[in-house]
Amino acid sequence: MLLIIHEEDLKNSMSHYLIRHIEQTANIEVRSGTQNAAQHGDESSTALELTHIQTNHSEIVACQAVFVFIGAMPKTQWLPETIQVDQDGFVKRGLRVASLDVSPLRRQPFLRETSCPNTFAAGDVRFGSTKRIASAVGEGAMAVQFAHKYLTLN
Repeated sequence: MLLIIHEEDLKNSMSHYLIRHIEQTANIEVRSGTQNAAQHGDESSTALELTHIQTNHSEIVACQAVFVFIGAMPKTQWLPETIQVDQDGFVKRGLRVASLDVSPLRRQPFLRETSCPNTFAAGDVRFGSTKRIASAVGEGAMAVQFAHKYLTLN
């Protein structure tokens, strides 16, 4: 698992016990001072373009899924245009995208599904979120369930 953080370290963004847990987890690689410049893939994520902020060095890394923790202010400018956002950058999902003319869905979108099929938004990034970690975790679990459901439909 790759943890990408914009800041140089995690100290200002999370609790000490969480930082310690991340550091002690062997399968988590932390990339600090890095930003996601672009996401690649047609119907799902296949790769991310990461750019180190100080050196401007970019690389493409393969991925099968992306979980974005952005805090209270969305930083969604890197999302493809197929994912609809409101005027403040919060991701529209579920019934908010059901009536959009741009939605390629031939069914009602799943509860956390964005305007891009099989792409789900959970937590603070979505329009109308409660800005609480417990809500974000629960919504993330729901998004995984809907992704599995989507895969059984296709």
